[in-house]
Amino acid sequence: MSIRTLVVDDEPLARRRLRRLLKDHEDVEVVAEATSGDDAVAAALEHRPDVVFLDVRMPGGDGLAALRELRSKLPEELRPLAIFTTAFEEHAVEAFELAGIDYLVKPVERSQIDRALRRARKVLWQRNRGEAGASAADAPSSPRDDSKSEAPARPTANASAAGGAESVGFIAAHRAGKILQLDLSEVACLILEDGIAWAYTPDGRFRLRHGLGKVEERLACPPFFRVSRSAIVNLGWVDHLAPMFSGTFCATLKPPVQREIHVSRRRARELRRLLGW
Repeated sequence: MSIRTLVVDDEPLARRRLRRLLKDHEDVEVVAEATSGDDAVAAALEHRPDVVFLDVRMPGGDGLAALRELRSKLPEELRPLAIFTTAFEEHAVEAFELAGIDYLVKPVERSQIDRALRRARKVLWQRNRGEAGASAADAPSSPRDDSKSEAPARPTANASAAGGAESVGFIAAHRAGKILQLDLSEVACLILEDGIAWAYTPDGRFRLRHGLGKVEERLACPPFFRVSRSAIVNLGWVDHLAPMFSGTFCATLKPPVQREIHVSRRRARELRRLLGW
């Protein structure tokens, strides 16, 4: 699959550098360039790229404004994935909230491009798989063979809040003054401690900008499940559950996170129903 790419930057040298780095990836095709946010919107609507490398600060409309306009004009399945490139770090949180899948600080290095494209490929693969499934569902069904038993339908995860970085498998967090994107598969749990929400991963804990309620709106359940007022657990990271007093549970997470998290009585009932216990 060729990844159709739009490069947007008002600096010719920056555009040439991006093109040079992208040449190392045989599955990437640069279909157009743009020098402003307004031009980026027009080019995206004309060429329908899969990915746009988008500078944040440009004359004639900045990159964040361009992405907001594209979100208003295109349905989610047709929006290009945004990879921001900028010399400034202060727009990172807003970029992630607009569903940017990566934020590259200039001068952009080869390793940054490689990482961003790995993320893009993962999201595009998931998107294409979803479209293929929808096409199969819309296709005329073949005559039913009553001699064969039909497998029961599998429950569908209720992914909430279309858009946003979390919906494509990442969550924005920060540590040591840096804005980072955490792969949701690596997030074992999210805990509210002293009024601050933290994401726990094998690499330690990372502070979240929003509270658990706001974050929960953008997570799919399953695998993420709210086990109490102060904790959300990734069920894929649960090693075992132990019954406690009054119908509650203690969830022990897998190493290296290996935390013990209390599951409230009300949530325990919902968890048992979810897991078919």
